[in-house]
Amino acid sequence: MPQTPPLAGLHVVELSGHVAGAYCGKLMAGFGAGVVQIDGGHDAALDDAAQTWFHSAKHRLPAMPDRATLAGLLQSADIVIDAWGVDALAAAGFDAAALRALNARAIVCRITPYGLSGPKRGWAADDITLYAAAGLMHSTGDGGRAPLNARPRVAELTAGMNAYFACLGALLRRQRDGGGDDIDLAIAESAMDNYEVAIMEALALGRIARRNGDQHAMVPWRTYPCADGEAAIIGGPIRHWLAAAPMFGAPELLDPELATMGDRIARRAETEALMRPWLGTQTKRALFEAGQNAGLAWAPLASMPEALADPQHAARGYFVDAPGGGRMPGAPFRLQRGTWDHGPVAAGEGRAGAQTPAAPAPSAVPVGAQSGAAPFAGLRVLDFTHDWAGPHAARLFADYGAEVIKIEYPGRLDGMRGGYVEKIDGHPRFWQLHRGKQSLTLDLKIDAHRTVLDHLVRDADLVIENSRPGVMDRKGYGYERLRTLNPRIVLLSMSAFGASGPYARYCGYGGTLEAISGLQSLTAYDADSRWFRVREMDVMNGIMGACAAITALWQRAGDGAGQWIDLSENETTGWFVGEFFLQASRTGTQPEPLGNRHATHAPQGCYACLGDDRWLALCVRSDAQWQRLAAHIGGSATDPRFARTAQRHALHDELDALLADWLRGQDALQAADTLQALGIAASPVMNAGDLLADAHLAARGWLLQVGDDRLPGLPFRYARGGGAVRHRGPRLGDANARCFDAAGQTPPDLDPASIGTAYATA
Repeated sequence: MPQTPPLAGLHVVELSGHVAGAYCGKLMAGFGAGVVQIDGGHDAALDDAAQTWFHSAKHRLPAMPDRATLAGLLQSADIVIDAWGVDALAAAGFDAAALRALNARAIVCRITPYGLSGPKRGWAADDITLYAAAGLMHSTGDGGRAPLNARPRVAELTAGMNAYFACLGALLRRQRDGGGDDIDLAIAESAMDNYEVAIMEALALGRIARRNGDQHAMVPWRTYPCADGEAAIIGGPIRHWLAAAPMFGAPELLDPELATMGDRIARRAETEALMRPWLGTQTKRALFEAGQNAGLAWAPLASMPEALADPQHAARGYFVDAPGGGRMPGAPFRLQRGTWDHGPVAAGEGRAGAQTPAAPAPSAVPVGAQSGAAPFAGLRVLDFTHDWAGPHAARLFADYGAEVIKIEYPGRLDGMRGGYVEKIDGHPRFWQLHRGKQSLTLDLKIDAHRTVLDHLVRDADLVIENSRPGVMDRKGYGYERLRTLNPRIVLLSMSAFGASGPYARYCGYGGTLEAISGLQSLTAYDADSRWFRVREMDVMNGIMGACAAITALWQRAGDGAGQWIDLSENETTGWFVGEFFLQASRTGTQPEPLGNRHATHAPQGCYACLGDDRWLALCVRSDAQWQRLAAHIGGSATDPRFARTAQRHALHDELDALLADWLRGQDALQAADTLQALGIAASPVMNAGDLLADAHLAARGWLLQVGDDRLPGLPFRYARGGGAVRHRGPRLGDANARCFDAAGQTPPDLDPASIGTAYATA
């Protein structure tokens, strides 16, 4: 079939505010929608590289349109991305009722910092305060120092992807019944997806995660110094560790006391001491090759310029020329029959006709048909994934109505089931990552089991897998076989490095990808500090996987054909820092670390408050805001030397000391309330326990009661409903009887002696 833009014909109005809306619009424009972007004032805080990156391929209006022009754009829109802020569109004359009267079929996605209801509804926010409010900042950085802000815009990028997924889900429902929808997406709640394991373990076990300088629970599973920098030395896939351990030249690593992951966790210091001497003699590229050749997910810790020059990206043509010079990532994933556009970005430019799109054609389905159905009702997803990114992608479909069947091989279970036979149905992480799914155990070496899978595939819509390229083919269920069974099927392959290029056979986890992609190189306290992980890549890659799948499903809704998607998690990780690639390619240098400061605003920082490990993040975004804060603090804060932003930047150390002294004895939440009353973005650095007790989340009913369990809430809400968690992660094989009976086969007995787990297998 010819290559076509999958979103061609859709008309989108993007009311730009926080970067979340711009990121959602970028995905839509890149995949062919006509996106008209109207800035709400946020772009002034973005440098040229960021504006080029976030607004590529859009039609950017050079000025705010008059009311009649805006009304015309809204009336003809399929999707309205409203990121101007709470009530800003209403203040322009288009409240929810007026907009719905103007365009009953529109999908209106309202992206706000804290949602459309609750005590924090009107709170101001910036990147650092959103990262703090979502709990993520509490886990980033050195445990002996202040929490550290992530340089990548983690909270807003997560929200932008969730918004894209939400909008296309609403479009699929609209195609069935003709109805529009209103989406309430709170950036902070959406970002809490990244914190789901910490929240779940706090709910079930009372554990409160705290930053620990990248000391991962598994051993080894972090970056270590080597001859020319650092390298990510990952002890997984765990089954390969003992065969690879002799390369360290330390026979003690093979002792029975260190044979399993559980042993190495218990003897962390001993294990790492045995590893470090050899690591110190090797270059990071040599370690990359040695580890991957041994089947382990090792990687160099790359700077942005090093990542730009990576031969894998060159082989796959990942980087493209950017308008205005420099290089930036191209498509975030590769559709078998869908094109990507990274086109012009100058104000007034864009696709022909984007400014005055024609009204959408009426739906062929009567309004009201299946109006109560969830967005993905009737959709069947076969989930072959493991660990975290892939399971999260499939989980999003389950949350919004799809039937998701997790395919499990009992001889080697997903490590998220807990790693021990006695915990296969009892680990809170698994309950969260696989909530709403069913479990089917299959051994594809057995003909009867293949018959069952064939039966399922014939009625499936989507298959998601995250193995190395070639694994599904060797199992007999690569794309060619799947489409023979079902020509409409979509296969999403989420491998570490993609299906082509010199790294195609290599494996990777979140720690691998943060290191090699260049992303980890952006987060540090200062130029003399080591680079820290932000640890959200698994979830973010999972959401991008869901975005890839729904893009293909939307394309299929138009032409009836399935396709294969090649998603490299290394490339999607790079997509989260596209603006920094563009900056580095233009300057030839590594972007300087900002720590907890901001490139434009001042002051911005994270300051200790009353109590143990209690902190407040704040961002002063204008001279007027500073004047209000200075008047409130009094004393030296009113010094005229601090009157202008440039002066405050130059005197930031002095301002940090002043603010630290002012906040030291204050309760963080009360201080945030005070600052918010002054119109200043501020938030306590929340931990998992704080989120569970948060009055705002309680008012919004974010936590979900599911049977006897409480589970983290949904990342966004449809006004028409359809988001729900039916049950926690399934018992092993809970769908066996139903699926085997439907295929006319006898369900297998699950003998505990035949069940293999991740930790117990070295």
